[in-house]
Amino acid sequence: MSSRRIWIMIPIVAGVLAIGWRLLPASQEVQAAGGYPPAVVELASVKSQTAPRLLHAVGALEAWQQVLLSAETSGRIRKIDFTSGQHVKAGQPLVLLNDELEQASVHREQAQVKQAAIQLTRVRKLKEQQAATQEQLDQAQADHAVAQAQLQYQRAELALKQIAAPFSGRIGITSLHQGHYLQPGQPIASLVDDSQLRVNLTVPEQSLPDLKVGQTLQVQVDAWPGENFQAEISAIDPLIGDSRTIRLQALLPNPDNRLKAGMYARAQLKRPAEAPVLTVPETALTYTAYGQTVFVASPTDQGLWQVKRVAVQTGEQWDERVEIIDGLKEGDQVVSAGQIKIQDGSTVQTAKDKEPV
Repeated sequence: MSSRRIWIMIPIVAGVLAIGWRLLPASQEVQAAGGYPPAVVELASVKSQTAPRLLHAVGALEAWQQVLLSAETSGRIRKIDFTSGQHVKAGQPLVLLNDELEQASVHREQAQVKQAAIQLTRVRKLKEQQAATQEQLDQAQADHAVAQAQLQYQRAELALKQIAAPFSGRIGITSLHQGHYLQPGQPIASLVDDSQLRVNLTVPEQSLPDLKVGQTLQVQVDAWPGENFQAEISAIDPLIGDSRTIRLQALLPNPDNRLKAGMYARAQLKRPAEAPVLTVPETALTYTAYGQTVFVASPTDQGLWQVKRVAVQTGEQWDERVEIIDGLKEGDQVVSAGQIKIQDGSTVQTAKDKEPV
């Protein structure tokens, strides 16, 4: 029974070997042709173009004028003449403290001044009639001057009982109410004039040659993404900070009050144009442990492309392109899409090189 099975299997094995022997040349032909077809990639040329040199800076917005209103003297609030968020004008009364004692003191000093003036007039007439001495005249003049000074002092004390807006602007939120007792220096509310803003920025000291008063800045804030606001440099600090940076200030118009003091700001300053530079698309760059590289493609005799990984040194970025400082030359073809499918030395083809199936 065993030998019978052996005799049956022999023809089957022979048939399989024969079929495999016939298929072997076809397999070798596919391998000789390169196995899998070349990966399809996109190529882009290394271009020479003038780069828009930009200086980047960060900082914050500051109101043109801003102050935390507070009392200079103590007293109970008699009247509040504003509401939170109200726009007020310069000199407008905001808070009135109880001033009855101060008003009484002013009336008393006014009477003292009037009495001293009458006495001075009387002594002058007596002096003209040789009925008063020079010493008496001097004393009357001094008493009159002292009385006027006392009146001025009491008027100043009375004025402290009224807190007015030092400039036009918008009042912040207050938590005070009529009847509260204020202490000297106690905050009342903020007053902000943000009709225009100051942009306070810091830049590296190497940027100093590119800076001058009157230059235009493009400012961006997180509250209005994608929108540029134009500012103008108004001051450059003459001192270099310990962190080797320069402080500069720019004026930013704010007619519609969309921008607020305290906002974080990013600014761009266009520097003088230099000689043209080489650029490639951002997508052409690949990042490895050894730095930034690109795949440079060279044509082959079969109408395809062979790629080589090349290390490059990059500069600034703008409009989805990257400056190439070293590693490439103008006209080189680099792989801008499809890098994940290739490696150093791979043969590739472009979409227009690929033959239809």
